[in-house]
Amino acid sequence: MSPTLPDCSNCVYTNCYCEENIFLLLKRFLTTPENRLHWDFFAVLISNPTKTVALWNQRAASSRDSAIIWDYHVVLALRERERPDKSLSYRQTSELAAWIYDLDTCLPVPCHWQEYVGGTFPPNCGLPVEFQSLFRVVPGEEYLNNFASDRSHMISLTQSPKPQYFAKAPPYPCICGPSAAEQGIKHNLMSHFVSMVADEGFGSVMDFSSFVAWCSRTQP
Repeated sequence: MSPTLPDCSNCVYTNCYCEENIFLLLKRFLTTPENRLHWDFFAVLISNPTKTVALWNQRAASSRDSAIIWDYHVVLALRERERPDKSLSYRQTSELAAWIYDLDTCLPVPCHWQEYVGGTFPPNCGLPVEFQSLFRVVPGEEYLNNFASDRSHMISLTQSPKPQYFAKAPPYPCICGPSAAEQGIKHNLMSHFVSMVADEGFGSVMDFSSFVAWCSRTQP
């Protein structure tokens, strides 16, 4: 029997700041010992070299049947942990569930990975390569320690003396993880997380088939 899924009700949410929403949700989940006992947590950044990824069932789309093109998107993934004793009475690794928390989806939250992947990246839709997604999977603690955003990527380049944001900024201060702060880093969102250059940044970059294998536990 699977452990209880962490509750994301009443979580902090700001429209168009998915990277910060997921940071705060990860922080909330990882402060609960019971969660850490049963689940491994990850931030999953979705983008590609042209920063044009097509996702379905997003609330910002004109309809559920329509895709929306994001420059990037961020969700939280969790995978059920293996029992250390490897007892035969426990389920096989391939049966351990993975779940996705996407705070911008029309699908259930959380959502079993198969339903989420099938609803967000429909198969056989013949997408041109410039709209196909890559995935950077970052362990939760690594994301919390190293993430930094000064929100400069959301500022419109105008002549106004006061910064004009594409979307209203969150009411709380900019986020900077402890490791990033120690190094004096104020903004690495685009270069170390959204970028899909495999040998740069944090975590592991995967194509669609590798991400599915990761979710299904056929790949570490």
